[in-house]
Amino acid sequence: MYRCGDMATFALAALIEKHWVTCKQTDKDRYGRVVAICITGPINLNAEMVKSGWALAYRKYSRDYVGQEASAKAAGRGLWQGEFVEPWDWRRGKRLQ
Repeated sequence: MYRCGDMATFALAALIEKHWVTCKQTDKDRYGRVVAICITGPINLNAEMVKSGWALAYRKYSRDYVGQEASAKAAGRGLWQGEFVEPWDWRRGKRLQ
């Protein structure tokens, strides 16, 4: 088992470094949480995190990052290096066996 959440945090911090981040709300989920596109300079952080395998495409709200997710999965990048439970399943109580 590896601490994929920590690894994703480090990957995001490396992308952001000391740059300003701007987020544009695109929706809210059923719990009232903001769904947004976040950028720093020319970098779309959402796309980059999915492409590097440290985030998943949230298909319920957008299909924008499905291609990046497929690429990361095929290459075994980020989360795709091992087993994990998708966040929406984790919140419902699903765990690895």
